[in-house]
Amino acid sequence: MSDMTDEEIVRAVRGFAAMHAEREKLAERVAALRTAVSPEDLAERNRFGEAMAKMDAKLLLESVEVLDRMGMTIAAQACFSMAKEEGLATTACPTIRATDPSDKP
Repeated sequence: MSDMTDEEIVRAVRGFAAMHAEREKLAERVAALRTAVSPEDLAERNRFGEAMAKMDAKLLLESVEVLDRMGMTIAAQACFSMAKEEGLATTACPTIRATDPSDKP
C-alpha cells in the first residue's frame, strides 16, 4: 500500500519526467557529436556523455525511492537490483531491505 498522496505521486512523476527530458537533451547532444574528431568536440562529447551518465544514475535511484514509496515493491526491487549491479546503491529503502536476501548478514 502506498503512503503517498495523489499530489505527491503527481509531483514525483512530473519531476521524473523533467529529469528524463533533460537526459534526452543530453543524449541528443552526445549523438550529434558522435563523429567528432577535433579535441574540442571530443571533450564536449565527453562532458555531455558524463552528464548523461550521471542523469541515468539519478533517474534509476529516484525510481527505486518513488516506486517503493508508491507501494510498487517488485518494481522498486528490480530497479534497486540494477542500481546495485551498477555500484550505485549503497543502502536500500526499508521495504526492499526487508525482502532483499543479499542484504542479510
